[in-house]
Formats: sequence, C-alpha cells, structure tokens
Amino acid sequence: MAFILIGPGISNPVPLKKLFPNREVEEAEEIAPMRAIDEAHHPQHKFEDDVLFAERLMSGAARAAYQAADHAAVDKLLARQIMVSPVVTVTPETTVDEAMALFRARNFRHLPVVADESGGLIGMVSDRDLLGYLAGIDVAQPPLRGGETQVNTLMQSPLLTAGVETDVRYIARLFVERRIGAVPIVNEGQLVGIITRSDLLGSVMRHFVLELWA
Repeated sequence: MAFILIGPGISNPVPLKKLFPNREVEEAEEIAPMRAIDEAHHPQHKFEDDVLFAERLMSGAARAAYQAADHAAVDKLLARQIMVSPVVTVTPETTVDEAMALFRARNFRHLPVVADESGGLIGMVSDRDLLGYLAGIDVAQPPLRGGETQVNTLMQSPLLTAGVETDVRYIARLFVERRIGAVPIVNEGQLVGIITRSDLLGSVMRHFVLELWA
C-alpha cells in the first residue's frame, strides 16, 4: 500500500484508485483512409539510412553515451531515496510563536506534529497555516494573544502519509492533483522522513532520466 491516512486514533490505508481516479477516455471513431500510403515514396530503408548517417556523425564519446542511455535499465525512484531524515517535529502543545521561530531558523515550510507520549504522527502544520491564522484569514476571530495558541488547534489532521518504498511518481502526482506541499514518510507506524515539493524537484535534477517520470 502506497499511502496511509494518519491522525489521532486513525491509521487507514488509502487505495490508489481512490486517490487517483482513472480518467475516462472517449472511444475514437473509426475513419476511412483518404488514400493508401505508397511504399515506393515512403521506403522504410530511407529512415534507417538517416539514423545510420546521424550515428556516424557522432563523436566516439557521444556515441558511447547515447548507446548507454539507450540500453540502460530504468529503476523506480523510491521515497526512502529522496526523503529528508531525521525530521524536525513539534508537539501539540507547541505555540504558534515557537513554531514560527522554528520556521525562520531552519527555513522550513512544514512541521509534523507528534504526540508527546508515543512520538506518533498526529498532524502537520505549515508556515502558511500559521501566517493565515495570525493574519485573521480563514478564522472568524483570532485570539488577542494568537502567538500563544497551540499548534494542535491549527494543524492539518488527518493527513496522507507514504511508506519508504512508495514510488516517487505517485508522490509527485499527489502533490499536483491533491495540492499537497509535503508528505510524511512512515515505516511501521513511525515517522522516519518527509518529502516536500522542493525535495521532489531536487530529485528530478539529480536523477534526470525522463523515463522515471513518464
């Protein structure tokens, strides 16, 4: 299972079909050919000759690189290969001011919230959540001493998590289709890493093999 929904007292696997519903493709109508293709005017060997000519123009190093790329086996990129670990976390009792200080000091945008007694993941808070709260956005009446508010009143919960063996392409699709900025990575119920949009873009730069993202 690639993704699990986690929150206080919640740990439910989420089927990929539910996250990424298949888009229906309309059946194409059959059309009659306008005219038959004349093989005499479109010989197959003409294309093959062009390819051989292009290969002869390559330098030895370029040819070797081209052939290596052409025959290289493309493996999956997994969550454990690009996740950030260990993870900086906060507790439900952490105040907004304390969390904002962490965001500024560590240049983070997301902080997982873990329970004191077990260390289990119960939610996630972002700098956007806190800034919106302090600015009075999406809340009817922010408290006068909003900086002392605890993050457990603002955190996103439950939230989707991924396993260490999750294919990164699924996480990328989750970011795009579900508008998620970060995914915690769990192993046997414990938080072991986190992947953000920036981490994903960095992995694309380091593993620039287009077939990985096809």
